[in-house]
Amino acid sequence: NSKKASYPFTTLHPLVGTIQYRDGFKLVMADVPGLIDGAATEGRGRGIEFLRHIERTKALVYIVDAAGVDGRNGIDDLKVLGKELREYGSSGIVSDAHMEDDDDLYDGGREYHEELMRRRREIMKRPSLILANKMDLLPQDDVGLGRIEELLFQLSEAAKEVGISCQQENILGISAGVSGEGLRELSKKLRHIVTAA
Repeated sequence: NSKKASYPFTTLHPLVGTIQYRDGFKLVMADVPGLIDGAATEGRGRGIEFLRHIERTKALVYIVDAAGVDGRNGIDDLKVLGKELREYGSSGIVSDAHMEDDDDLYDGGREYHEELMRRRREIMKRPSLILANKMDLLPQDDVGLGRIEELLFQLSEAAKEVGISCQQENILGISAGVSGEGLRELSKKLRHIVTAA
């Protein structure tokens, strides 16, 4: 039942990878493709197909486009992500995919459903990082005018508005592409947030 539309994301499956630190510490990351408005409640996009992959996570990392590529607004995108996770956390919808993929919990009924609902309710309480990506694409004038600080503050306010559990110091500006700006700090914060969870 796919619909053609101008969706900002084209990834069809979550990607899983491992971050290996120099001291041997390993961290498994799942890159869940972006959510669109209506994913949890209306099944828009891949909806529950993507959201179910976050149920076992210790922490969440929200990544938004700080530079507004393709006319996007990172603050609005963060609000949509938070809203969709909140809606998913309160939903009682269980898809057939849960039954197939979660053999360790599936007992044919009630216990499975109760554990699933517990995980979902806790999604918004999980520690989080919020990343404003593509900082290297912002106009250089924005640096001197305090616009970057204002963007990070607005992301903090948006997170509070939608119930994302994130400390102010865990909202970072990064450039995952060309410059790699902020990635070292991200690595440290990521490790800390996961081990503290």
